Amino acid sequence: MERLPGTRTATDEGRPKAGDAGLVQRVSGFLQEFKTEMKKVTWPGRKETASSTAVVIVTVMIIVIFLGLVDYALGRIVYSVLNF
Repeated sequence: MERLPGTRTATDEGRPKAGDAGLVQRVSGFLQEFKTEMKKVTWPGRKETASSTAVVIVTVMIIVIFLGLVDYALGRIVYSVLNF
């Protein structure tokens, strides 16, 4: 007797699925590889982190000022065109 995929019989009730053991092994292998790779990571020091943060803050401020000026200029242009 042929079963449809995904259907279960009475004898299947107590058995673990075939993929369950493979899943545990895959997760365990992933965690071991993750731990190994994390040991290879070189983390930046305090000075490097502070300098990188400063660069990001300055860059964001420059972009904010530029976009603010563009927004203001375009707003003035649209205002003058609409109130002409």
